[in-house]
Amino acid sequence: MKSLVESKFNRSQVLAGFDKSLSFKIKRRLCELGFTEGQEVRLVRKSLLGKAYLVEILGYTLSLRSDIVKAVLIK
Repeated sequence: MKSLVESKFNRSQVLAGFDKSLSFKIKRRLCELGFTEGQEVRLVRKSLLGKAYLVEILGYTLSLRSDIVKAVLIK
């Protein structure tokens, strides 16, 4: 499985899960935001310094830190 960071921008991908290095608190929060297996997720853009990414899921866009986006796995 690949990380979400490795996918191309503006292309829908299917969420497969999370990396084991991600803490339980962050996993739980992402699940509350809709990051569950089988959901379509799209990487919209990267910040200028590369420390944050815009991610679209379930029709809304949110900003996530790069270490969290690297821990999101896609099929």
